[in-house]
Amino acid sequence: MGVEWSAEFTADREASACGAATAVGGMRFHDLRHAHATWLVTDGVPINLVQRVMGHEQASTTLNRYTHTPDGYTARVLEAFDGSAASGRTNAVP
Repeated sequence: MGVEWSAEFTADREASACGAATAVGGMRFHDLRHAHATWLVTDGVPINLVQRVMGHEQASTTLNRYTHTPDGYTARVLEAFDGSAASGRTNAVP
C-alpha cells in the first residue's frame, strides 16, 4: 500500500505545485497542456489559434492560465529590443 497524507492549501496554484512535486518525475499529464500552449505562443502562433487548439472559449483563459514564462524569455525580449533599437538607428533621418 502507498503512503497517504493530506494538506490544506490557500490557492489552487499551491495545490498544483504540491501535486506536481509529488507526481512521478514532478510533472503531471495535465502539465503538458500548459507546456504545449506556452510553446505555441512562444513560437509566435497567434493567440486566437492557440485558443482554438486548446478548446478555450476566451483567449484570456489561454493566456492567463495556460501560458507561462519560458526559460530564456528575458534574453529573447532584450534581443528584440536590441534589434529594434539598431534598426531604428539605421533608418533615422539626419
